[in-house]
Amino acid sequence: MGRVTFWGMQHGLGVTSLTAATAAFIGSEYENHTLVSQPQCWDTTLEKFFGRAISRYNKQFAEVSARGIDALERAARSNKLEKDTVRNHTLPIERGRLDLLQTSEKPGKQHCDNQVMEIIFDKAEEYYEVILLDGQSGTDQSVTNTLLQNSDLIVVCLNQDVNVLDKYFDPSKKYWPEALHHIPHLLVIGQYDHSSKYKLRNIAAKYKYKGEILPLSYNTDFRDHLNDGDIRGFFSRSKNLNKQHENNVFMKEIRQIAGRILERTDVYISDNQNERRAL
Repeated sequence: MGRVTFWGMQHGLGVTSLTAATAAFIGSEYENHTLVSQPQCWDTTLEKFFGRAISRYNKQFAEVSARGIDALERAARSNKLEKDTVRNHTLPIERGRLDLLQTSEKPGKQHCDNQVMEIIFDKAEEYYEVILLDGQSGTDQSVTNTLLQNSDLIVVCLNQDVNVLDKYFDPSKKYWPEALHHIPHLLVIGQYDHSSKYKLRNIAAKYKYKGEILPLSYNTDFRDHLNDGDIRGFFSRSKNLNKQHENNVFMKEIRQIAGRILERTDVYISDNQNERRAL
């Protein structure tokens, strides 16, 4: 069982795109039941990244007035939330593997109830082995802070901007949410430039950091698929690439990130899946 929240100190660090990429990759490569959600009631960016998959597989939901978090919130408040209730109000992205839980569609709603969100994701754990949550950047949102506190792993999104790195590695840790002091976390440097002076080893040396840092390179094709709402299509077209393909480095890196997340949250991977990954 693994509940993972993706988080950044400020906007613009690629938190949502990394959440989407990790979810899409796990959904395409692993047979585990995975749920992805952006429990921020004013943001539908994550859903837009999966837009084509939602349109293709979920036409039957077009006339449903209440779905996603709105429906689950109502069920939770009336004590009718069951394991299947969560699954039945998600949108399948990869059938039997990856579901997306939509954010609120209530006009003008700015904040979700953090206690209700926790009830929903506690119940979701009864069905899903992997839950990937896009947390709002910063430390001033109660919903995100609750999500972080109840995570098995936090993925911290950084980049090669020295101002961002200085803030994260500040010895006082004043920019950290409380959860980072006691919840295991993994650092990912997004939009990574392999030609930059600020390579992983130089970042680690500069800040005397001995933990694990993983890169995720900037990839134009991936970014175009995000903008087209076709992230599922990107991963379906990027399997079994040769070493010379321009997407090969990106795919190796997201495979490593997804693998480390599953390992660090003790998510069971079947022998058949391991064999396929080794091919």
